[in-house]
Amino acid sequence: MLGRSERTWHSPATVRNRFDQLAKQIGKEALGPSGATVAHDEISPETQHADLRHEPDPAREAERARLGLLGRIAAVLCLIEIYGHAPDGEEFRACLAKHIAFWQQRARKVRVHRRRQEKPQRSPGAFVEPFLWIITAGVPTALLTKLKLTSARDWPAGVYFFGEDVLRVGIVVASELPRDRSTLLVRLMAAGPLLRQAIEDLGRLPADAHERAVAEQILLNLHHALGKKPSRTPEEQEFIVTMHNTWEKARELGRAEGRDEGRNEGRNEGRAEARAETRAGAVLTVLRVRGIAVPDAARERILAQRDPGQLERWLEKAAVAASLDEVLDEPS
Repeated sequence: MLGRSERTWHSPATVRNRFDQLAKQIGKEALGPSGATVAHDEISPETQHADLRHEPDPAREAERARLGLLGRIAAVLCLIEIYGHAPDGEEFRACLAKHIAFWQQRARKVRVHRRRQEKPQRSPGAFVEPFLWIITAGVPTALLTKLKLTSARDWPAGVYFFGEDVLRVGIVVASELPRDRSTLLVRLMAAGPLLRQAIEDLGRLPADAHERAVAEQILLNLHHALGKKPSRTPEEQEFIVTMHNTWEKARELGRAEGRDEGRNEGRNEGRAEARAETRAGAVLTVLRVRGIAVPDAARERILAQRDPGQLERWLEKAAVAASLDEVLDEPS
């Protein structure tokens, strides 16, 4: 099961935390196009489950390249375990146990398969030794010290290796990663206290960014689900506020960065027009994801609106309203 943060992200085992599924969903959505990806993968003989198992397709290297650090992590057969906090020794040993069991399980399957082949040329290639990746939001200081881990060469800060080719384990401390686009999907998966910042960074990307295609719908679905809850935890409420007040605004800020403020008035008007269209599109997207039908007349009204304040109010209402009338009840 996914880890939680040391703060109130941790919840009783009897309560299914909706954030538990976020990393699995984003990871599966991101990695699926580049190879077989299984969430909550069962490992025998003693039943255990890995958060993600990925088997890269060699022909889909271009798909992995679009994922930044996540694609590099998934370049070889691997298990991926995710913690929203800093895992302790017991949790590390549990991950290692699953990794070794999976390694042995795969080795047995390869041996059996080879024995059954009538023609040697049909037998599979060399056995691929799997890798274990542990992605953690917090810094596992005790583990780093006791295992004498040092930063991995030729990898970003925050990536550590353990056991060399004997164990093949990598630890990714998401809070130490560079805050750039290449690490964004990993930071979104780590979630925990890093989620707000990662959503801000996602919002700054262009509308057609691949990371947005991977994560945006998943985040909106979670936003919708949490919006329907009669009561929410502080973390769930923080997520909703972030989606309302940071994500869309950060996207607008990202679009504005680097633009010359001294350009002529006509171009400024063009920017304002584009920003209004973006906000109107966001309103329609949230309504669509939430299953609220939008008649043509209402769609035209939303798309024609140019007041940023009105569009922001509609966007906030769209996330929690039960009907279109509740969203558009204010005069334009």
